[in-house]
Amino acid sequence: MTLLYGMDIGKPTFVPALDLEMGFEKIVRIAHARGVCKKQDVVSKLKTERERSVLVMDVFLGVVSSLPRVETHDANALIQTVGSIEAIAKASKESILENTDISSEKADMISRFFRDPKFYLSPRIS
Repeated sequence: MTLLYGMDIGKPTFVPALDLEMGFEKIVRIAHARGVCKKQDVVSKLKTERERSVLVMDVFLGVVSSLPRVETHDANALIQTVGSIEAIAKASKESILENTDISSEKADMISRFFRDPKFYLSPRIS
């Protein structure tokens, strides 16, 4: 398959050079350009991954802060100290109080929410 400028995929590209010094300079420029392209690709992948992790964290915060009486600050505290939603669900009131600055009333409500079906199946009234 021949591309623009007569380059064939899988075959080396020959760059005309008038002398050895000019050839070396062209090789360095090509290597630098390839390095820049690879670096830009890595940077774009890292940027995409960072955006994805922020989006996942926003969704995670949304889920935790949707618990009754749990505000964004409380959700952040739970996520950073306790961890996953599964860990929050398994955490006892004492564990939540010990690891966060959440009030006793909210810690009790969070632990009851995950353990008492009557509590988590009842309609949420804000």
